[in-house]
Parts: sequence; C-alpha cells; structure tokens
Amino acid sequence: MKFILSILMICLLTLSTAIAAEKTDSGTGTVTEAIDVGSYTYLRLKEQGIWIAASRLPVVVGDKVKFSGGMEMRDFYSRTLDRTFESVFFVQMAHRVGQDVDNIHRAAKEAEGHGAENRVFQKSVSVQVPAPGEIPPLADGKTIADILEGSAQLKDQSVSLRARVIKVNQSIMGKNWITLQDGTGTKPNNKLIATSLELVSPGDLVIASGVLRNDIDLGSGYTYKVMLENTTFSQSKVAP
Repeated sequence: MKFILSILMICLLTLSTAIAAEKTDSGTGTVTEAIDVGSYTYLRLKEQGIWIAASRLPVVVGDKVKFSGGMEMRDFYSRTLDRTFESVFFVQMAHRVGQDVDNIHRAAKEAEGHGAENRVFQKSVSVQVPAPGEIPPLADGKTIADILEGSAQLKDQSVSLRARVIKVNQSIMGKNWITLQDGTGTKPNNKLIATSLELVSPGDLVIASGVLRNDIDLGSGYTYKVMLENTTFSQSKVAP
C-alpha cells in the first residue's frame, strides 16, 4: 500500500511540474543573472527558477522583469556561450518593471500609425507611401500582402521583402520599431511593423529579413496580429 501511495505521489508531483512548466510562458521575476549575447539577453529569474531569452534588454542583477509569449527550448545549446541550457524560454516581449509602460505602449502604437502627433520616440519625416507596382517584389521573397494573407502558414518562419521605411520609433523595449510599406495590400492591411536592433531612416528602400510572429500581446490591450522580429536590413537604393 505504501508503495502504491509513493507511486501516486511521484505521478502527481511529475504532473504538477509539467503543468507549471507549460504555464511558464509569462510572468514577473527578479534577475539573478544576465548575459548579453548578440541581439539577445539571457536572464535567470529567481522566483520561477528559469532562464528566459529576450531581445537585447538593458537590465542588471536585482531588476524585476515582466515577460510574455514564452516558447520553451529544452537542452538548448548556445554556440556563442558554448553552454547548454537545460531549459530556456524565448519570449516575445520583456521589459524592466518600473519603465514607463504607458509611454512604451503609446509609442509602439504610433509605430502602427495611430496616436497623437507629439511622438516621443519617433524619428520621422514626411515619406510618400509607395504606389501599387512602384516597388518590385524581391526575388524569392514576399510582399506585405503575401505576408499578411499567409501569416498563419508563415508563422515563426524567416521571411524577406523589399519595402520602403515609412516611420522609425527608436528604443522601445530595447528595440527600434519600423513601419514598412511596399505598395501592396489594402488599407489598413498594407503595412508591416518590424522590430530590430538596427536603425534605418524614413524613406530608405530596404531589403528586410526577419522572423514572422503572430498575435503579439504587449499588455494593456495593445495587440498586433503580425510582426516581423529580429529584423536585419540591407539597402536597396535602386530597385531593379
């Protein structure tokens, strides 16, 4: 009987641990270790006892960090660190608790083209929206219309496109938020928000490459159906 009870207790403990692991996709924790690697910051959080990886985030030990949209990777090997993490959650959004979150949300919303004219984080000039057919599609790439229409199939995949930079919002959640348009799609589904550590200028014609993410939730009711993350840019001064 004791043996059976012991087996049941082990099963319940295993099940509860598994459920907790599945639910560790958002939360708040205190940083006990922080490692910057390329465009990522790896953070060990005291309360959850987990590692998370987010886009480069300026934090120090003792800071509290709020995160969401975590996807767990087990036995993840980092070549740069030459280290294997038993478990690490790659999160879509993370910010230091105590930041002016309302301003972050407001500026992020402005990157999508909504909000007041007094833009705190925005580097903006008047840029003419490209006309249909003005920007030739990238060979072996996608158009914004393709990306928005096929977002479910393209989720978490790397995509590239040629587009014009319409707006740039700098240093929001440690990243630059860039609005792209290429003359495809129908308003309001004719633009794409890209986040990047790189900085480009409004009016630039660029080739943008990044990972497509769906259903981004910044909290406080700010959501994005589609976003291009970890984006890199190369100039395309003259379209072929």
